[in-house]
Formats: sequence, structure tokens, C-alpha cells
Amino acid sequence: MLSYKEYLRNNMDLKKVKISLLRFLLILVLLTAGITLFIPGDVQAANPVITNSPPSGTVGTAYSFIFSATCNGTTCTAPVWSISGSIPPGLTALGNTLTGTPTTAGTYPLSVTVTDPTGTTSNTYIITIISPPLTFSSTSLPNGIVGQVYSANVVATGGTGTITYALTSGALPSGLTLGSTGTISGVPARGTAGNYVFTITATSSSTTAQQSFSISVERGTYEVVVSISQSLTAGQTNLYVDNAIKSTLRGGESVRLRLDPDATVSVSVDQVVSDPSNSDVRYKAESSSATISEGVSQVRFTYYPEYSIDLVSDPAGLVSVSGSGWYREGSSLTVSAPDGAPKDSESQYRFAYWLGPGGDKIRSQTLNFAVTAPGTYIATYDVFIKLDIISKYGNVQGSGWYKEGDIAKWSVTPTEIAMPGIMGFFGGKNKAVLTSGTVTIDGPKTITIDWETDYGTPAVTIPLTILVIGGIVYGLYTLTKRSRGPQMAPYPPPPMRAPPPPLYQAYPPPPPTMPPQAAMPPPQTTVVMIGDGLKKSPQTTREQLMEKFGELLQKYEDELASGKEGLGTPELPEFATTAEKKSLPAPEIITTVDSITEKPANAIECGYTTKKLLRTAVTPWKNTSIKPIVVTPGDKKSAALAGGRTVTWTRETYNEWELHVCKLLEGHKGTHKGATEIVYSLLETINEERNYGPKQPLKPPIPHYTDGMPELDIAASQIIPSDQLPA
Repeated sequence: MLSYKEYLRNNMDLKKVKISLLRFLLILVLLTAGITLFIPGDVQAANPVITNSPPSGTVGTAYSFIFSATCNGTTCTAPVWSISGSIPPGLTALGNTLTGTPTTAGTYPLSVTVTDPTGTTSNTYIITIISPPLTFSSTSLPNGIVGQVYSANVVATGGTGTITYALTSGALPSGLTLGSTGTISGVPARGTAGNYVFTITATSSSTTAQQSFSISVERGTYEVVVSISQSLTAGQTNLYVDNAIKSTLRGGESVRLRLDPDATVSVSVDQVVSDPSNSDVRYKAESSSATISEGVSQVRFTYYPEYSIDLVSDPAGLVSVSGSGWYREGSSLTVSAPDGAPKDSESQYRFAYWLGPGGDKIRSQTLNFAVTAPGTYIATYDVFIKLDIISKYGNVQGSGWYKEGDIAKWSVTPTEIAMPGIMGFFGGKNKAVLTSGTVTIDGPKTITIDWETDYGTPAVTIPLTILVIGGIVYGLYTLTKRSRGPQMAPYPPPPMRAPPPPLYQAYPPPPPTMPPQAAMPPPQTTVVMIGDGLKKSPQTTREQLMEKFGELLQKYEDELASGKEGLGTPELPEFATTAEKKSLPAPEIITTVDSITEKPANAIECGYTTKKLLRTAVTPWKNTSIKPIVVTPGDKKSAALAGGRTVTWTRETYNEWELHVCKLLEGHKGTHKGATEIVYSLLETINEERNYGPKQPLKPPIPHYTDGMPELDIAASQIIPSDQLPA
């Protein structure tokens, strides 16, 4: 029998045997499995494996990445790649490659697929694009000087989008400003000398950055430029600084003055600069002085030309013409020449024209032009002399004032005037010895028109009238004697005498029966018709006629004495006798009409026409031509009238006539009666050409030799040719 210890020892050996057996079996299983794996035969192939992933990128930084894969642990032989999803802006996918420069920060998921004969694999990746950091590339700024222009830039890089700049702490020197683009500019103000520290913050769309800066401002000096305008075309001026000559400058030149910041000085130039080549031209400063202090960078003195204008008269000293002096170029000069003065009792001076520097004549009494050059303007006066025309009869033309040396025309109308009294009744006339003429005005003149008497017509008419009257008297006497029949005793007068019958009333016819004792007609009574009634006269017919003829002559002389000689020829009184016919003839009817509407049908007018000169009149001035004055380069005469106009003025003179046309029937007796009308005949057309400045109003010629004449607006219907006036 085994002891317990031996039993235990034997059991432990058994366990060790079992454990060793189990280990053997396990190793056998593993060897079997391994041999199975390495024995060739049909096995399942594995899919491709993508072996890398894309890194992050930075905006604005170039990016490039290539995907790779393995197939069954080795490099794939012919993989086909596909990249889809959200590709970052700025990158391009081509096969298994991503290249480009990112433009926008963010996270972008991508799907990457690879295919090869062993299979297809798709993976998802996320690419992160970050913004670049924002940093200042400039860390210091230049110093400044008081009163001088300052400009500097701060620059930050990185971030995304536009970068803006702002002052977030501290302060800039007074006079300087920071723009949003990072520019510091301006002029340090007076009293700002010192050191200035401040912080500027740069901001982009993705990030911000700050940087501390400092500017040191020095006290320094300030500079002023003093210049002269180019309008000072001749001569030179002195430049004074605090009344001391600093330099001499011509037109267009300048000088720089450097002054202390706290300095204030006075600068000035000559008020007037003479033209060294022309004493009639000078230059005057708009302002001749200025005060300069810190903050003033430029002072400019401007000059303008002035011209000497001399106004005189010809004859010299005749009148005092005011207005001579210096005038600024382009200024307007307006001056009127004084009226002329009497030379003596029968001559006077009258304004004629202004004589310009170039010899041009300006007819207007008012001189008005823009000053563009120096010169002398002469108010020229002509001598006018009085011409008197004296005539005892008629109307004279030609009296008045004439320019010395002119040729004046004179005339008298009518040229024949009836004599006053009985001689004029019988055709006696006064005739002008000279009816018209011309005279050269070389001094005061008086022309007396002589008249001579013409008795030719009375020498014929008076004897003929006496013979006719004598024949009439004799004929009436003979008729009266025959009507009395044989000599017989006068018929006794009736106890009562009936009143005389009215004018032109016939006697009543005799009764149908008459007693024998009444066969002899009673003696007839002689009746003479004078005036408005009948007069029974105991005188003989011859005595009555002679008496009435004397009354007629006395009546005509009385009319002449009372101023009625122009009213026509008085009619002889009519008379009739009862001895001519048994009854008086019917009176002769004469129709007097004053208008056409009162004429009998088929009536013929007398038509006798007379004319009477009333006066000489003129029409208003009219400008018939306006043309610009052509300026010739270099010609002072035309340059003085630059922009002006030449105007032609026209007016006409007319004789005013009174025409009287008789409207009575042809063959009437007594005074002509009818219509009176006023007509005009052209005497002369006057043309005056005058020059006017650009701003000068267009006024007609004043004064003029036609001044003082009546001025009329004459209708064309009132004008008739001179050859159509009655003789």
C-alpha cells in the first residue's frame, strides 16, 4: 500500500502528464490550421484600401494633395479614382489629386472612391480651410515737422477680405488724421511739437490685429511762396518784407520765404509799375500788401494794366471836356461832348464828331467804348453861319444855319404876286427878279430878293374894259331909245304907283280885251338890279351904269384894303331893263357843289388846282443798316472799336404843300370852291453812318443840321412826285 505521500506524489505526476498531453494536442491543432491556410486552393480576394487622408489648407496659400491606395497589401495596378462632394473654392479635383489656392475658409466634406479589379472602396474625408493670421508689416512711422505736410502708411497682411484701420487708443498730433485705408496725413498744427503714442487696430472679415505706433513732431519752420501774376507784362516790382526790400520780381516770378513757426511778417509790392517802353501804359496792383503767419502757405499779388485816355477839343480850349485820366483795361468809358458855343452873333460852334486815335470819326456826341488801349479822343466842332433870306412877298426857303464852306440853296415861291388894289384886279403883278440860287457859306450873309412890277396885263385889260363898258352903255342907250317909240306926250302917271315887281319876275300878260284908247302901252319904267333889290331911278341908263361901275371899283379897293384880295375876283353886278323884253328873263342857275355827291348827273368839274408851300419837314431817323466792326489784328483804330457796330441812319426831308382843287361845275362864275388836301414831295434823302461801341446804345445822330425842323410820320399815300404838283 502506498502511503498518502506517495499517493500524492503519484497524482501530481499524473497531472503533469495530462498537462503535457493537452499542450501537445493544442500545438497539433494549431499546426493543422496553419498548414490549411498555406495550402493552395480557392480563397476570397480583399477590396482596395485608401491609405492616406487630405490635410488642412490656408486661404491664399497654394494647396496640393494626392490620394493613394493598396490592393491586397500591395500597390493597386490600375485604380480609378473619383472625388465628389464639397470641394473647397479655389481647388480643383483631377483623378486622385486636389490642387489650387483656397479662397474661402471653412470645412468641406469630400467623398473619395477608388476602384480596381479587386473591388471598390469609398471613404468620406473633411478638409478644413483656415484663414491666414492678420499681422502688421510696418511697426514704425516717420517723424513730422510743425507746419509741413505729413504722410505715412500703416500696412497689415493676412486675414480675408478688405482690411480697415482705426485708431483705438492714444491720439494723433493735431492736424493729422488716420484714413480707413491706413494712411496718416495732414499738417501738424502750430504748438503740436512732441511725441505721440497710439494704437491702431486692423480688421478683416475673419480676424483682427493691433499694433502700437509713435510719431515725434519737431518744431521746425514754415514756408510761404510769394508770387507775381503774369499780367505784369512789362516792368518789375520790388518785394518788401517788413518794409525792407527782399527781392525784385517780374510778372510770373515767385520767391520762397522760410519763417519761424511763431513769426508774423508783412509783405508788400509797388502799388504802380510803369511800362518802360510806353508812358501811356502802367500796371496797378489789386492789393499791394499782405500779412503772413503760420498756416499761410502762399501769397499772390495780381496786377492789371491801365491806359491813359486824353479828352480834348478842336479848336483847342473851345470847351472843357472832362474825363481824361487812367482807365483799367476793359472798363467802360462814357463821356458826352459839351454843346458848342456862339462864336459871334451870326455864327456858332456845333459838335461834329469825335476823332479817335486811329483817325476814325465817331458821330455820336456821347462817347461810349471799352478801354483796350491808350489814346487821345478829340471832340471836333464845326463853325455854323447864319443865312438870312429876306423877301417882301412870297415864302422863302433856305434861311437857317449852315456849316462853313457848305453851299446853300435858296428860293422863293410863288415867283409872281398880284399887285394890291385896282391894278391887281386888272392883272398887275410883282415878279421876283431872282427866284432861286446858291451861295457859298463863307461868312454871315443876308440875301434880299428884289421884286419888279409888271404892268403889261393892266395896260391891255384896262383899255379893253373901258371899251367894253362904253359899248355896253351905248347899246343899252340905243335899246332904251328904241323902246320909247315915236315922240309923244308922256303917259300921265297913275294916282297910285304899285310897288316894283320882285327880281326876275315877269310882268303879267295883258288882258284879253283892251279898249281902243289903251292900244299904246304906257311908258315903261327902267329898273337896274344891284345887290339884292331893284331901284327905280330917274337918271338915264348911262348915268346909272357909270354910277354902279364906280361903286364896283370902290368895293374892290375896300376889299383889298381889308385883306380879302386873295378871296377871288368880285363879280360885276347884273342889271336888266324892261325895255329889252316885255318880261325879265329867267335867272341863270349856277350850281355850286363842295363834294362829288352833290353834283348833277354827267356834270363836269372845273378841276382848277392851286398849290401853296406850307413848310419843310423831316421824317424820324431810321437805322437802315447794322453791321459789325471788323477788327484788324495789330490795328489800334479797329481794336478800339472791338465788338462795336456800324449803323447807317436815314431820314428824309419833304416840302409840305396845300393843294386846292375846285369841285364846282365847269363854267362856274365867281370864286373857285372845292376840296383842300395836304401832300408832301420828297426834297432830300439824308444818310449818316456812325460807329457804336459794344455796350453803347444805338441813338440817332445828335446834333444834326436838320434838328429844329418839324418831325412827321408821313404816310405813303400823302407823298406825290414833284413833277405831279400843279404848276
